[in-house]
Amino acid sequence: MFKDLCAIRHTLKLCLTLREHPHVRHWDIVLDQTLPAFQSAFDEVVQALEWVNGISEILDAPLPTAAASGSGGNAVARSLAHHLGQLANIPDLTPGLTQFRDDLFALSERYWSGLFHCYDIVGLPPTNNDQESLYGQTKRQLRRQLGVSQLREPLLRRGAWATIQLDADSSADLRKRLAQVSWEDYAAERARYDRRQQQFRRRYRWRHHRDAVLQKRVADWAVAVPDC
Repeated sequence: MFKDLCAIRHTLKLCLTLREHPHVRHWDIVLDQTLPAFQSAFDEVVQALEWVNGISEILDAPLPTAAASGSGGNAVARSLAHHLGQLANIPDLTPGLTQFRDDLFALSERYWSGLFHCYDIVGLPPTNNDQESLYGQTKRQLRRQLGVSQLREPLLRRGAWATIQLDADSSADLRKRLAQVSWEDYAAERARYDRRQQQFRRRYRWRHHRDAVLQKRVADWAVAVPDC
């Protein structure tokens, strides 16, 4: 916001060089009087962002694959330790930046023991953000489909089939994606889904209509052994 307001102030001054206008002049004066009071706070934010971006660049090191080993956890840990050591040697910080630096140190120490395994183990993601996003998307999708707020039972029933990424931009894209699955695979998966739902239907009938279920079993037995 500060940078946007500075850009607006600069534009106002350019306009005033072309033609004077009272409303433009008014807002030019307002911004000239207001923005300097926030300059130091903005400078702190910029400095803090540079520190975070430095950490982000280090943690964005290549992950190992089957074809390449990547940087390795030890190398990434050394780079991050060096970066944090440079931050520790910065003198004469403002109270706000000092507190922010201390928070960075505390956060790094808290996560340090489990932070670098992803650079040594093929397939291990750096964070679980993607998994949490997928879970959140699945819940939102089910709520839209079913119109319910409690999702425990729906997730148990069809959670394994509800994680399809519905990100097709058109019906043609959707058909193209669906065409990647053969009819045989679809039929097999649909049968697995139906078996899963049948299990839940049996459980529901037992919980809510136990006597009827037992009576049906007696009737089935009578048909199976007609000589009894």
